[in-house]
Amino acid sequence: MSGTVIVGAGHAGVQAAVSLRQAGYGEPIRLVGEEDCPPYHRPPLSKAMLAGEKQPEQIALRGPDFFERNGIELLLGTRASALDPASKTVLLEHGTLAYDKAVLATGAGARMLEGFRYANVFHLRSMRDALALQEALAPGARLVIVGGGFIGLEVAATARKLGLSVDVVEAEERLLKRAAPAFLSDYIADRHRAGGVSIHLGAQIDRIAAHAGRVASVALSNGATLAADLVLVGVGNRPETGLGVEAGAATELGGLLVNDALQTSLPDVYAIGDCTTFHLPAAGRRVRLESVQNAVDQGKAVAGQIAGAGKAYDPVPWFWSDQFDMKLQMTGLSLAGSEITVRGDVERGSFSLIETLGERLVAVYSVNAVADHMASRRLAGEPGRFDRSAAADPDTPLKACLAPPAVRRAG
Repeated sequence: MSGTVIVGAGHAGVQAAVSLRQAGYGEPIRLVGEEDCPPYHRPPLSKAMLAGEKQPEQIALRGPDFFERNGIELLLGTRASALDPASKTVLLEHGTLAYDKAVLATGAGARMLEGFRYANVFHLRSMRDALALQEALAPGARLVIVGGGFIGLEVAATARKLGLSVDVVEAEERLLKRAAPAFLSDYIADRHRAGGVSIHLGAQIDRIAAHAGRVASVALSNGATLAADLVLVGVGNRPETGLGVEAGAATELGGLLVNDALQTSLPDVYAIGDCTTFHLPAAGRRVRLESVQNAVDQGKAVAGQIAGAGKAYDPVPWFWSDQFDMKLQMTGLSLAGSEITVRGDVERGSFSLIETLGERLVAVYSVNAVADHMASRRLAGEPGRFDRSAAADPDTPLKACLAPPAVRRAG
């Protein structure tokens, strides 16, 4: 037996390999990673790693001998250049791997902006990116961040902690427009301003002034000019779908389209993590999620499929982000027409936004309200009537706000 070849050694790929062994899968497992360092946790890249509080070896996903002990062949610094479904092989730069099942866990790369090829312009998607940016974050330096998403805001908070001057430039009229309700966007913006971050909303980069191959300043569409010692571009990512697309796999929403068993349109080829698009029953549509939670859950799910104990993938999405003293935790996805109920103490910085559609709990956005978040992960997707008026009272446990569905009596 040729076993399973997993292309991509991030959260999704590593979890798939680990879960296969935990499920009793006894065939060969080859895990192909393009980076030359051992697999690592990605969330610390924009926080503890960037601040110098943790070293690369401290954020490893598994211990140094884990893969060998568990019979997982780890091929680091290795790029998969092609996938051939007909011969069931993955072509590497130096050699070929045969497979019974293949899993594409190729993730996503940073989206580039035209005209930003300068020595002091950075992106943040990998360990190498984090180490390069960490070296440049000198106290007193002027950092301009293009993009007010999670990565940009996490780096902004870290950079202020290190003593840099920070400007965040966001093209939309509010931060995190795709990910958070307006109330939360405004709260986060206010907290960043209180922390010394200058935020420029509804603004784009008009011109770049450079000297000796380095950005010196950027001019914005709103007329402002920002001096810059370094620039971070954080305007989203692009799914790494090339391997599947070139082999003929179907795509949607920019990702490799998979069914509820996480299979692509290619025989015996699965895809998981940031590079995938799948149907999410709770949202009633196909989505592409960029989160550690989804990557890990899909890794577990695909292992079940390959090991013969799989079930339809139907997750409760949840996310988190740490910025300044804010622990932001989110459950579910927003739906059009839903209503927001505020729960907790906004002034003290501990509250949740409860999003409901009719009597259905849709999503919960929590700031320093861990108990609400943990409860929301158990409640989201559960049948029953959710009482939003009861949820507005922080002394009422969230679990008490969900009434079980009525039981119909026969006759």
